[in-house]
Amino acid sequence: MKSRFSTILFLIIPLLCIAQNFELNKPNVEELNAELKKTNYSQDVTYLYLNRNYKTESEKLEVKKNEYPDYSICAFKQKFEHGIVYSEEQCREAGGITTKLTLPKTDKESIIQWVELIFKSSPMDIEHGWNPEKTKFEPTDNGVGCYFEIKENKKNTEIDMYCGC
Repeated sequence: MKSRFSTILFLIIPLLCIAQNFELNKPNVEELNAELKKTNYSQDVTYLYLNRNYKTESEKLEVKKNEYPDYSICAFKQKFEHGIVYSEEQCREAGGITTKLTLPKTDKESIIQWVELIFKSSPMDIEHGWNPEKTKFEPTDNGVGCYFEIKENKKNTEIDMYCGC
């Protein structure tokens, strides 16, 4: 009997201890929008959000710089607490900005809400909407605007983003 109880306990405890999904802090739309205005919209709203809500765990990694006069950073990767990884690329002269956010496994409903609030933080007069599977948030006319794609893996959740023409 004692052995059976021990076996059941060893089977149940791991189920109770399985890590719960990571939960993102909700973006504060008004604060992010005000901060973007201060920087004349020169910072990516996702990067601004991360810096306001999570501790950095690395300097900017894999840095690439523009080749024209100012030699400013046009691409990098940075790690934040909880295993969050952010990368950004805007090295093309006429291109937009491509970003990727890798998170610990996250509940899809909270990701959907996060995408909508991040989008709302950087207002644009272009109508956006979700595809039927709620994996892509994009301009309803598939034209200029911001594109978000949620990719769920066994270990993490990725959000690929592109804003531009």
